[in-house]
Amino acid sequence: MDDWSGSRSLFQSRLERAIAGARPSRRTLALLLVDLDRIGQVNHVLGRELGDRVLSDAAARIARALGPCAALGRLAADDFAALIEVQDLDGAKKIAAAVLQCCRTPYLIDCVTVSVTASIGIGLYPAQARDAASLLESAQLALFRAKIAGRDCFYPGGATCSGGTVPQP
Repeated sequence: MDDWSGSRSLFQSRLERAIAGARPSRRTLALLLVDLDRIGQVNHVLGRELGDRVLSDAAARIARALGPCAALGRLAADDFAALIEVQDLDGAKKIAAAVLQCCRTPYLIDCVTVSVTASIGIGLYPAQARDAASLLESAQLALFRAKIAGRDCFYPGGATCSGGTVPQP
């Protein structure tokens, strides 16, 4: 993961620098907020140590799904943020679908199989945001909508109230 893991202030700084770099060249950035669904239940039923190992494995899987050009950090207990350059919203959706798929694969830890899914909110710069704060807000709202849509899906920021996007397997 990147150097801002676990720190919102470092994440905010990294996001502001990325936008400042993208602005002159008119590059498109996607901010994916990834929340592991029901990890609290894993902690409660199987213990925090096993839950922490699931989180660690999930981070590694998400990093592989994103590829080497993405910046990935952990914002909170089960919340990750990924920042990556994309061509457009379709490119961000493909990445989100890959992240969902890698999180769906059951985790085998100490002979215990744990199934966890993810919910993802997507924000795009500059299409949906003019600065770091509005990009984060767009992705957070999209994540909230993904949770409402039933989890295990992604929702693109700036979308209408017609619903989230659930990729077909």
